[in-house]
Amino acid sequence: MPNFVYTVRDQQGRLEKRSSRAGSSRDLITRLRGQGLTIMQIQQRKGLSALELFQPRVKVDDIAVFSRQFATMSGAGVPITECLDVMVNQTENPTLSKAITEVKTEVEGGGGLADALAKHPKIFSKLYISMVRAGEATGAYEVVLNQLASLAEKQRDLRNKVKSAIFLPIVVLSFCLLITLGLLVFIVPRFAALFEEMDAQLPYPTQILIGISQDIRGPIGLISVASVFLIVLIIKKVISTEKGRYAWDKIKLKLPLFGSLITKKVVASFARIFGLLDVSGVPILEALDIVADAAGNSVVASAIRKARDSIQQGESISKPLAESQIFPPMVTHMIVVGENTGSVETMLTKIAELYEDDVDRSVESLTRLIEPLMMIVIGAIVGSILICLYMPIFNLASAIQ
Repeated sequence: MPNFVYTVRDQQGRLEKRSSRAGSSRDLITRLRGQGLTIMQIQQRKGLSALELFQPRVKVDDIAVFSRQFATMSGAGVPITECLDVMVNQTENPTLSKAITEVKTEVEGGGGLADALAKHPKIFSKLYISMVRAGEATGAYEVVLNQLASLAEKQRDLRNKVKSAIFLPIVVLSFCLLITLGLLVFIVPRFAALFEEMDAQLPYPTQILIGISQDIRGPIGLISVASVFLIVLIIKKVISTEKGRYAWDKIKLKLPLFGSLITKKVVASFARIFGLLDVSGVPILEALDIVADAAGNSVVASAIRKARDSIQQGESISKPLAESQIFPPMVTHMIVVGENTGSVETMLTKIAELYEDDVDRSVESLTRLIEPLMMIVIGAIVGSILICLYMPIFNLASAIQ
């Protein structure tokens, strides 16, 4: 939808410069005149300015704060347009503030809140828009927005815990690699020069170490670095395709140690979002579409869409989820119980709570396991290099004695 920049004069005679999205300039003019505004100038914005390209990204925390404050004001009986007006000034993120301004303009023009939010898909997800639309139908904005804020906070905490468990070994191994390269590039050559002056017979491990150092500092090192960058680029290119993304997501779910943690996080998110949509009255087929989009894993999304097709054909949701071999048997069994007793939302909430707690325990266990393991790896690598460097010195000292 095109974005327009325009200058208008309000009923008090004040000039204001604004921006808004509309299907066409004619639609925008009709809407502005309906608000009693005199249009002085209007033009369609072409592309993005340099400042817009570098505008900060809207984070989950920003959406959570926005939703919580919006819910508080809505619960106090403040009209939606006034809530949005207050949020424009209170929101610290300029990207979100600009989007709220445009949403406010749309609502003032007679549009619905959900439709106005839908015009900013990079900020407000399908889940968010569907929940707000359900709130519009029931008038329960406060309840829906509080639920969205809680969901955003839980998803943030869950994602941060999984990230901390996955990135800890990556950071430690990267640090280990830098130390090793530093020793091979800067320290080993000095010892090699010293050994050459001594004209000493070097032990075989020391000869290998010096050879590796020379290779890294020579053309072989440059070729190796270029090869690594090329491989990374090829992998990124492959992952950007639909089949490549599916294969990579499948590998992630089967990684040793981390695969089960990622699966637990996916199951917790699925249950939390699906349960929230179900209790909000979103139709189940639409809810499953939204959950699939929010899964963050194409393999899981495919399994959820198969469940959607199964329901559309009059079957249960639990069977295709069980056949995917992604969702643990306990999860599918609890969903079956929920289907039989008419309490699917309650079962989904229990599943979400159970797996969120399981993620906490798994992260703690992995951290306790990985930290000493990484220290052993670093000590073994650095210690091996130092032993190889000092072996000739020890041999020379023994010969002198």
